[in-house]
Amino acid sequence: MHLTIIGIVIIITILLLIILIYLLMNNENSTNPTNKKEMVQSIKIVKLEEIKFPKNVEKMNINALSKACRVILDSYRALDYVSKLPSAMDKIEWHTWQVSILLHFLKTDGKLTVSNSDNFFHITILELRDELRKQDMQRILNKYLNNANIEKDRDTLSRDVIWTARDVSIILYEILKDR
Repeated sequence: MHLTIIGIVIIITILLLIILIYLLMNNENSTNPTNKKEMVQSIKIVKLEEIKFPKNVEKMNINALSKACRVILDSYRALDYVSKLPSAMDKIEWHTWQVSILLHFLKTDGKLTVSNSDNFFHITILELRDELRKQDMQRILNKYLNNANIEKDRDTLSRDVIWTARDVSIILYEILKDR
């Protein structure tokens, strides 16, 4: 008799645990999409034309800016992101000085070309829908506005390593794509 009661209590406990786990998993799945939407909607729309850059970057003429971008492109190519795992795109290894140059170059509508550009970018960048690429660009511009202190000098900004390979890839893609 006691064994029967203990067996029933164990079965009821197991069923309650299964129901509880199911409810918790179902609750997590239902809240995630709204959090993502709220996060995307909370990004302030920033126009590149309104962004200010460090004085030394702003003073660069288009030739100096193009040469600096070429050096950054060569570094990007040497790091061979094309053949790395997608997780490598989230690695923080670029500094604010480089990003300032790239964004200022993009702002000036400078033109650069890379032969075989499909072999230049990781597949995760090439397969991004335009809408997601624009959202990424807005995220980058917001990050720049909120984190880049344009009053600092080149050396200080070169130690400010806060940019991912994905960030730099998105900016370079915007520079190199046909506009």
